[in-house]
Amino acid sequence: MSNFKIIKPSTEAQKTTRTTLDTIEVTPTLVKSWKLPPFQRPLRINEKMTMLAEKIKNDEGVIPGVLTIGILGGERYIVDGQHRREAFLLSESIVGYCDVRILHFADMAEMGDEFVSLNSQIVKMRPDDILRGLEQSYEPLQKLRKRCSFVGYDQVRRGTHGPILSMSATLRCWSASAAEAPTASGSSAAQMARTLSDDEVSHLIHFLNAAVAAWGRDQENYRLWGNLNMSLCMWLYRRLVITPYSAKTQKITIEMFTKCLMSLSAASVYVDWLVGRNLAARDLAPAFGRIKGVFGGRLETETGKKQFLPQPGWATHTSRNGFSRP
Repeated sequence: MSNFKIIKPSTEAQKTTRTTLDTIEVTPTLVKSWKLPPFQRPLRINEKMTMLAEKIKNDEGVIPGVLTIGILGGERYIVDGQHRREAFLLSESIVGYCDVRILHFADMAEMGDEFVSLNSQIVKMRPDDILRGLEQSYEPLQKLRKRCSFVGYDQVRRGTHGPILSMSATLRCWSASAAEAPTASGSSAAQMARTLSDDEVSHLIHFLNAAVAAWGRDQENYRLWGNLNMSLCMWLYRRLVITPYSAKTQKITIEMFTKCLMSLSAASVYVDWLVGRNLAARDLAPAFGRIKGVFGGRLETETGKKQFLPQPGWATHTSRNGFSRP
């Protein structure tokens, strides 16, 4: 039993679900051999984990619940139960016993979908946990992660090598910037990922690379990566670099747009003003007015003449309509 013999689906129900159930004997060596799929959440050892390890030790190695093991290409992956596996290892039990649900998958994307479905039913997952699981199924997300390694799922803006932006925040800001008035969308992160076209993700990648070239990983620029500033900069990018806002708006190059983003990081008064601001009606117009002033000044310096920039109605509404004048 400790060799964990894989029983292939044989009954009609098992063949339909590609699933078998078994109770097996395990050892530390065996459970360590189960691989972690790329979409698994980071392992966090806390007080609950320590208490569970003590329980497993007192129960003579019995691991509670059902572990889900995925079979793909002859390899075994722990789809659900990595924390219980770790608790078993912490218990220092020589032998253990557990119920396992064994699923056979055609590819890693299918395994990721099962992870999302399984965990969404059991516990409330963070948007970034869901997107991590969906990445294997959606090429636009894979392309974005490959071209923008500073976009991730955990430990955002913590340390010098972690991601600067979370994937869910990136998609929320990009979705908000598509509307005439950038506001938080009611769509879920998963819905945004599913509707992200190849053209859209290409534009998003160009914007993100311009932003990281302008702001880098400097801690003093962290506020510029917030939802309010990001959504408004993306809004301007769509209407200055991709498609001019109006007949009066002159299209600019991505290189020129990057220089404007650099000027934002040098505008310490604006960066300081961002403290406590968010993507809400009361902050939208004032923030846009400040960004527009910085962009206009940089463009005039670079071209030698004043540039006509977008002036949407939501940026000039009075407070009676929920907005303040910039």
